[in-house]
Amino acid sequence: MTTPARPRPPVAAVRPEIRALAAYTLEPPPPVLPGVERVYKLDQNESPWDPPRRVKERVARELLVRSWSRYPEFHADEVREALSRRLDWPLEGILVGNGSNELLALSVEAFCGPRTELVGIVPCFGLYPLYAIRAGATPRFLGPRDDLATPIDELLEEIARDPRRPVLLASPNNPTGEALPPAALARLASALEAPLFLDAAYSELGEHDYRPLLDEHPNLLLFRTFSKAWALGGLRVGYVLADPGLVAELVKVKLPYNVGHAAAVAARVSLEEEPAARRRIEVVKARRGEWARMLAGFGLEVFPSAANFLLVRLSGAEEARRVHRGLAERGVLVRDVGGGPGLAGCLRVSIGTAPAFRALRGALAELLGREEEP
Repeated sequence: MTTPARPRPPVAAVRPEIRALAAYTLEPPPPVLPGVERVYKLDQNESPWDPPRRVKERVARELLVRSWSRYPEFHADEVREALSRRLDWPLEGILVGNGSNELLALSVEAFCGPRTELVGIVPCFGLYPLYAIRAGATPRFLGPRDDLATPIDELLEEIARDPRRPVLLASPNNPTGEALPPAALARLASALEAPLFLDAAYSELGEHDYRPLLDEHPNLLLFRTFSKAWALGGLRVGYVLADPGLVAELVKVKLPYNVGHAAAVAARVSLEEEPAARRRIEVVKARRGEWARMLAGFGLEVFPSAANFLLVRLSGAEEARRVHRGLAERGVLVRDVGGGPGLAGCLRVSIGTAPAFRALRGALAELLGREEEP
């Protein structure tokens, strides 16, 4: 019996700018070498430690008594109320989402559209240009400087050309780790007649608190996540702080029930158990310098970071690919970001546990032909 030919899907009907995109992916690592017994994930900027068991058990107990057959709260108000108390910001100016990326994409779509531009910089998180393209807008991202620092003066000049275009920045930036001073962001927000989207996913791990900027700049939208400092990456929950008038507009296009029971309960309980998160944050901040010194000791260029990762640059793209693969074969996964603008020869290394530190140091000693640092 002959199987009838399967009809072809209408791929040509997909918007051409979407078809031209490459999907955001994480390449599978090569097989580890014989004798490697453990793999260390230093490639996705996750917290190396889970919340304490007692916190997870508290979340589990609350979930056991919830009705799983019923939809969650329309706008995750239990989390909004907890955030409002902690951050001294009106509940009406807080929106919770399935990760901060959902809310960032939603916000770009709300403020951008066909024949508009979204201003930003490169290098940046790889999804930022996609947000503009999804909205039908054009990403106008300024090219990288040699030191990969954010070109504030160039951004101000670009804003002056047309201050009605939204600007999207991250601080600390991914993948560089650079954190912008609040005063620099205030200059940008003051120059704009449009929103300033600030992705602050890693801000708890740095020294700057951007929340006070909201008091003086009603065009600022501040995006945060529970995935990094709060160690809830597997539950996908984030939030945006903004003027209540802006949030009222975003609510119109946000999908209802977008945060499930598990994420909402875990986020609220984590806020109530803040000392546990604070201890994780302090450990990462304390170890960041140790990791940077170790990497620099192998002759790598290490960029300053206020996040839970470090960007390093090797002698060239070929050398970076060799080291990236060699580390993976030895059970140490880092991120090859060399395909991004200005990032040739660069790898991104998440800060991890003490065993991960030793494994990375030992693998680099093998690959770079140097004696392992003491």
